[in-house]
Amino acid sequence: MKGLSGKIIGLVVVVLIIVVTLGLYLVTNHFTSTVTPSTAPPVTSTSNITLTVVTFSGESANFIQYAGELFSQEHPGVTVKVYAYPFSEYITKELTVLEAGSSQYDIIGYTSTSAQKVAPYLVPLNSSDFNMSDIILPQEEFGGIIYNVTSHQNVMIGIAYETAVYLMAYKSSIFENQTLANEFYEEYHVPFNPVMWDNWTDVIDADQFLTSHHITEYGFLIDDHVSHGIIDAYPAVYGWYYIRDYNLSHNGYGIPGFNIMFENYILPGFEYPLPSFNSTAGIEALETYKQLVSYEPNPSSLQVCYGNIGELYANASGAFLFTTQISELPNTQVNETLLAPLPGGYAETGTDFLGISKYSLHKQLALEFLQFLVSPKVQMLAFLKFDKFPISKEAFTQLLMNASIPSFEREWLNATYQAALEAWANPPNIPPTYSSLIPDFNNQIYAYLTGQVTDPNTALQTAASEWISAVESYYGG
Repeated sequence: MKGLSGKIIGLVVVVLIIVVTLGLYLVTNHFTSTVTPSTAPPVTSTSNITLTVVTFSGESANFIQYAGELFSQEHPGVTVKVYAYPFSEYITKELTVLEAGSSQYDIIGYTSTSAQKVAPYLVPLNSSDFNMSDIILPQEEFGGIIYNVTSHQNVMIGIAYETAVYLMAYKSSIFENQTLANEFYEEYHVPFNPVMWDNWTDVIDADQFLTSHHITEYGFLIDDHVSHGIIDAYPAVYGWYYIRDYNLSHNGYGIPGFNIMFENYILPGFEYPLPSFNSTAGIEALETYKQLVSYEPNPSSLQVCYGNIGELYANASGAFLFTTQISELPNTQVNETLLAPLPGGYAETGTDFLGISKYSLHKQLALEFLQFLVSPKVQMLAFLKFDKFPISKEAFTQLLMNASIPSFEREWLNATYQAALEAWANPPNIPPTYSSLIPDFNNQIYAYLTGQVTDPNTALQTAASEWISAVESYYGG
């Protein structure tokens, strides 16, 4: 799979044209009646204005600051200042300022799962202010758009400024070995190519094959950490079973904010949907998840998390990870790492967003900066200078055609783009997610994975009951 042929690039371009045309139609219909138009007044002067952005520290913040300097060149008298705080602190610092009604920050950074925390303090955006046909919509929908349980409408509160998807990383040194490929196919009658895997059984077969033949010490790594990782890993697996259960998925991928781990409809008399994972599909997904974990280090106590996946990757077959984690892989193995969607051709998203504070004194200028940030030319620079995958479809197209980019990076771009279009297997991001839903769910799943609870149905039913209580407590029963 080294390099991209002209035929593949040509196919991608054709697909992009079709998707852009369809996307314009879908986005227009999706937002027309649901998004509150922007009421930001026009800026009368850009003389000596400082536009402030607050977000978490890291390469994303560095990219925003870089884009801010470019923006200043086009807007004399405007300075963009990014305030970046450690990830563990930034939301608290933002909320302290917002709750006080302060105009200190014009643009507010947030993640998918913190969207509802900052939503009350953000200006509803008008989708017509952005070229939404160029934006990868599944990335925008997980945090940029929220469901208002009072108005029963979807509201656009922020714009995704990069693409991040949870998919499969694998090593070409292993999976392009023809001897291993022949042995694997003879034993399992499955192609030795993660891109061609149709279900999670193929992954488990590969884990068993590679570890039993002592090719790698571990199978495909998948996050199993109780503090957070389980809520990312389980929906990724559950998505395969969810989409094949018509009773769960016949109306799509769930209500924005609640997503696939809740039912995609609201029963009469309720203000919110009920959990969906306490089902046959949920049980099958959990049993699969446990088999995947069994090929990892210390399956009796679990330890795979964001912080050590790069270290463990050296002795693994591959890993399920967010594209933002590629930079954490060992330098000696990055060049041989290729990407594939989750088995069956889908993904999970974990995108970051920027919204406009309702207390900002420069709302129109803030909007113009967000428009600038997601423009194709700036999005291309996000990848070239900061290794951030674009949110712009046109940027993806241009980068894929850039022969100066190493072939393995163009393969990353192609795989990430295709996965991003099908990134719907997402956990919830409603207000009680962090405080209640994540610990309630993770603790029950952890107990099952480590053998403290032996019945998967018991773990899932207990978690579902706790979720119902948490949602009722927040929204009212």
